[in-house]
Amino acid sequence: MPKQARLSGIKSARCYTIEEAAEVSGVSPRTIRNWASDGLRVMDGARPALIRGDELRDHIKSKREKRSVKTRIDTFYCLPCRKARRAAEGIADCEIKEGRAKLTALCEACGTVVSKPVAEARIPEIARTLDLKITRH
Repeated sequence: MPKQARLSGIKSARCYTIEEAAEVSGVSPRTIRNWASDGLRVMDGARPALIRGDELRDHIKSKREKRSVKTRIDTFYCLPCRKARRAAEGIADCEIKEGRAKLTALCEACGTVVSKPVAEARIPEIARTLDLKITRH
């Protein structure tokens, strides 16, 4: 099973049984039942219980939005901390290669190496808040 449910095969105007919804979205039937108890609307007045395609798509999209973490221009997402964190001591490395820039720093909380891509045009803005060591290739 994939780690993320698929949206591409779900038809908005169609109704699915729990097993069909699981197959088309690429998750297990147990996951669909968990989503139903978590707020996914299910038409269960008659058997088999049916799920509208548009409701399934909307539920999957809302779960994805809840998981995403927005970072500011001077923060990084730290995987072990599972949070947006600042660079330790405000120091970061900036590597520019073929018009692409990548910032690398240490997490202020746990010391893990964190990185993220940035637009080369935003480097002066980032340099106002972080002490950057810029390397060009």
